[in-house]
Amino acid sequence: MIEQLSVGGASLYLTQVERGTSPLRDNYGLHVGDDAALVLQRRAALAQGVGRPLLWMDQTHSARVALVRRSEGGFEGDGGGEVTIDAETLRLSASAVQEWPALPCDGVVVDARRWREAPAIAVMTADCMPILFSADEGRVVAAVHAGRIGFEAGILLRALEIFQALGVAVDEISIYIAPAICGHCYEVPAQMRESAAKAHPYIAGNTRWGTPSLDLPRAAAAQLAQAGCAQVSIDGRCTLEEVQWHSHRRDPRSGRQAAIIVPT
Repeated sequence: MIEQLSVGGASLYLTQVERGTSPLRDNYGLHVGDDAALVLQRRAALAQGVGRPLLWMDQTHSARVALVRRSEGGFEGDGGGEVTIDAETLRLSASAVQEWPALPCDGVVVDARRWREAPAIAVMTADCMPILFSADEGRVVAAVHAGRIGFEAGILLRALEIFQALGVAVDEISIYIAPAICGHCYEVPAQMRESAAKAHPYIAGNTRWGTPSLDLPRAAAAQLAQAGCAQVSIDGRCTLEEVQWHSHRRDPRSGRQAAIIVPT
C-alpha cells in the first residue's frame, strides 16, 4: 500500500507494509538480507508509480547532504544531473530510466527550477525520522534520513544551509516529519537521554512505562523552528506502535519503508 500526501506543493508518497508474517514484506532496503532482485523490482515499480526516476541513498547515519541539479550545458528534458556532496561533484547519467546509483549521503536536496525531468528522492527508515522539505511550490525539495546520530550531528541544519545557498529563505520551506518512533516508545539509557538533552532540551522524554526516552520528532521540530522554519508539521504516527510500518525496535529483522518526495 502507498499513501499519497503533499507538502509545500510537492507530491509525497509513503510506502506501507501489507498484512503478512515475513519481516521483509514490502521491503525497499538492499542492506537487510532481502532478495536483491525482489527489492529492485519493488523499487522499479515504485519509480513507475511516481512517474520519475528515483534517487536512493546509501544511508550510514551521517550528516552528509547532497545537492542535485540539472547538468550544466544540458538541455531541458535530457534527464542528466549533477551531484555535489561536500567538495565532490559527480554526474548522473541520463540513460538511467528508473533508478540512479545510490548516493553516499543521508540527505538530498533537488533543485528542479530549471529541470522538468528532475528525479524524485527516496529515504528509507524503520524507526528513524524521514523528513521531507519543499519550497518554491515544490520546485526545490529535499529528503533527509535523521536518526539520533544524524540529528545530533546536525543533518537538518546542513539541509537548511543548502536551501539558503540556493536563495531559498528558511521561512519559505514547508517541512513534514513523516512517521517515526515516538517519544513514548524510544527507550534509551538515562545517561544517553541526559547527554542528548544538554544540546537539545526538547529531546528528553519518558516512555509510557516510565523509563527514559528520546523524542526525536519533537526535538527536530524545535530545532527547525529555532532556525526560522515557520511551516513544520509532525505526522505523529509511531512506527513501533502501528503495524503498517516497519520497525527495527519491534523486530530487528524488519525491512525498510520508503518516503518519496517528487518535485513539481
